[in-house]
Amino acid sequence: MLSRSLPVIIAAALSASSALAQSAPPAGDDHDRYCNEHWFAGGSCTDRKWTGPQIMLGMDLGISEMNESGPFGFGNGIGTVTSAGPAWGARVGLEILPWLAVEGRYVGMYNAVYGWVSPAGAVGFLTTGGEAVVRLTAPLPYVHPYVFAGGGYFDSSLIGLPSARAGSVLFSSSEPGMVGGLGLDIPLSWHFSLGAEMTYHFLVGESFSNNDTNGVDGGDITTFNLVGRLRL
Repeated sequence: MLSRSLPVIIAAALSASSALAQSAPPAGDDHDRYCNEHWFAGGSCTDRKWTGPQIMLGMDLGISEMNESGPFGFGNGIGTVTSAGPAWGARVGLEILPWLAVEGRYVGMYNAVYGWVSPAGAVGFLTTGGEAVVRLTAPLPYVHPYVFAGGGYFDSSLIGLPSARAGSVLFSSSEPGMVGGLGLDIPLSWHFSLGAEMTYHFLVGESFSNNDTNGVDGGDITTFNLVGRLRL
């Protein structure tokens, strides 16, 4: 089901791009100045010309699910005892070239634990972390597919009432990790873009339980997010 979310998010981005379209800006030398000054102008203003390195700010919101043995291994490891939940984040980056960027990211996810693993009360994993990634983008007009990879550090805290946490076979875990994924960025104007992104967070040395039945002691996280970007 999660794998079908990406096309829906992409369709939403394309719809937003159409909604922002405005009357054509002036031609000639005034075109770029008009697009730069009119932040919400669409149309030909979505084809921003490269003038050098630019600062990018972004926010993202979507869904997450814990897994094991690959980005879609939702029925393995810790994924067998947790449900899908919300994902959110913020990022800042420097686009050094039209196809090369570096980003620093804050990420957050929440995944509830099934009741049969926590009979004493409701608990869930609140995961927060920081990432540094390199992004490689195909500098095509109007639609920009990209891939990225990097590393980070993540804290997955088991939250809930003390009695519920004590009665669960699961516990918190903090560790470094590697991240990678792919995305699609769709310019809406000279400054704004909207896109979709799938990220696999591969946790290194994680331990969520002393019970290794079905591998629930280990796992990773995959997120599917809608990403909004502002370029200064």
